[in-house]
Amino acid sequence: MGLQVELFNSSVIIVAHEFNMSIINSIWLYKKGIFTEEELKNRPSLPFLVEAGSEDFNFRLIPDRLEFSIKPKYDKPIKVLLEKITKIITELPETPYSAAGFNFIYHVLPEDKDIGKLSKSLFCLSNTKFCKSFDSDEARFGGYFSKNAIGTRLKLDIKPVTLNLPKETKEVLQFSFNFHLKLLEDDNYKKILALFDKWDEAKELSKNILNDGIGNGR
Repeated sequence: MGLQVELFNSSVIIVAHEFNMSIINSIWLYKKGIFTEEELKNRPSLPFLVEAGSEDFNFRLIPDRLEFSIKPKYDKPIKVLLEKITKIITELPETPYSAAGFNFIYHVLPEDKDIGKLSKSLFCLSNTKFCKSFDSDEARFGGYFSKNAIGTRLKLDIKPVTLNLPKETKEVLQFSFNFHLKLLEDDNYKKILALFDKWDEAKELSKNILNDGIGNGR
């Protein structure tokens, strides 16, 4: 079965007990040289929300969460990650961080576009009671997996999703990889910087697990 595999989204998430939103606003981000005027233009800068973005990335900050999404087509994710997010966390070393991690989301679509058949072939091969209960053409299947990997807790959630595109509706099998690093009270921002060094390794691991799981290229 031919399969189309697409990296749909990749991101960095940093969770804190609370970011100091009275300091982090669009003016501060511009003065610190983190984002350009163009990247901040027409983006909200409110007491509870700050955003920035370009054709390569999107940045969003709320009181307890920083999200930095890197567009799949951008070929130097580590460069923009270090340029932008490293500056923020090193400028605010006293922020009480509680977790950090990477997300890689892939979409898989078979040539015949039959997500039911693909998901069943991956997750319902055995004659279990669950499989018997969902033995129909319109049934869909998925799975959850978790283990320790590269100093983080790797969680993989797989499920069919429907994409509402401008000209069509498309069903795909979504593979969501999350590399989660829990931070203790005594940990500081340097642990997050060390995690950034593992971006390429995490991305490669997620791609290998996906390809092994679906037998892509075999």
